[in-house]
Amino acid sequence: MLLLNKLPTVEGKKGWPWTEEVNGDVYVFKKQWPKISIVTPSYNQGKFIEETIRSVLLQNYPNLEYIIIDGGSKDDTVEIIKKYAPWITFWVSEKDTGQANAINKGIAKCTGDIFNWINSDDYLAPDALYNIASAFKKGTTVAGQVFNFYDNDPSFKDIIKNKDLTASSFISLKSTFHQPGVWCDLNDIKAAGKFPENSSYYFDRIFFTSYFVRFKKVLYTDNVLVHFRYHEESKTLVIRDSKADELIEYYVTLLEKPRFKPFTKELRSALKYQLLPEKHISDWECKNANKSFGARLSSYFGLAITKPGLLQTRHFFTKFKRSVLHSLN
Repeated sequence: MLLLNKLPTVEGKKGWPWTEEVNGDVYVFKKQWPKISIVTPSYNQGKFIEETIRSVLLQNYPNLEYIIIDGGSKDDTVEIIKKYAPWITFWVSEKDTGQANAINKGIAKCTGDIFNWINSDDYLAPDALYNIASAFKKGTTVAGQVFNFYDNDPSFKDIIKNKDLTASSFISLKSTFHQPGVWCDLNDIKAAGKFPENSSYYFDRIFFTSYFVRFKKVLYTDNVLVHFRYHEESKTLVIRDSKADELIEYYVTLLEKPRFKPFTKELRSALKYQLLPEKHISDWECKNANKSFGARLSSYFGLAITKPGLLQTRHFFTKFKRSVLHSLN
């Protein structure tokens, strides 16, 4: 036992990361491991954050910098953080302007070689930091797999493999990108600038659009690095459709920027075949959610008349099956 016996015990919890830890012997073959800086942005996630903290600390990683930036939580988050304060490099609880602002604050404190942020409702997989550090080379990005899960549905298994993270595929929305599995050279992160604080949902994709244009070397690993939790308050589920304009407006501005001129085709294709269709269909769904089947059916095909480009996209037919026809059941 390296750290497990020193951390506070939690009644009624078993398994990783409650009663299990990573065996520190995995690190003995190398004298110097790259310093890993992890930031956890947090706000009112007291029911989850302890699992997040323990999953980081119980990696027993020999060169860890762990920072928690809490936005002034009103629940028991701060009390939980204080329990683990002796093992946390830095933490603060103060009002901020959102997740991107908290991450930027955390990055300003980071001094490591490798960086990522772990949200306060997710947690690291066992051996995650060992696998990341083993794959990492200076000036590269390490991209691994992410396990998506629901607490109330243990049968749900969805493993997302980050792949094809080239600038062209990323901009055209053809790559597979799941942020918790993407670990970056901290110097490259800082060189790419700050995460856009005026964006509440797509700030990571907006940031990484420029990042992958500048920093092209990505190393892929088949290891699951992070467990990503879906729940009722999860931002991923709650606000995606309502914030589609963030990415649309960003793509439109990129069409005017010289650095993105080589990617004009990709930008226009993403707007025409994915972003704008998703926006139009999302708007339709909000307006017609409580209407009868007949009204929904006629208005949906009316949408195809007013927005004829929708018929060229898979989203139109996918939504027809899932939303319109499903309402018959």
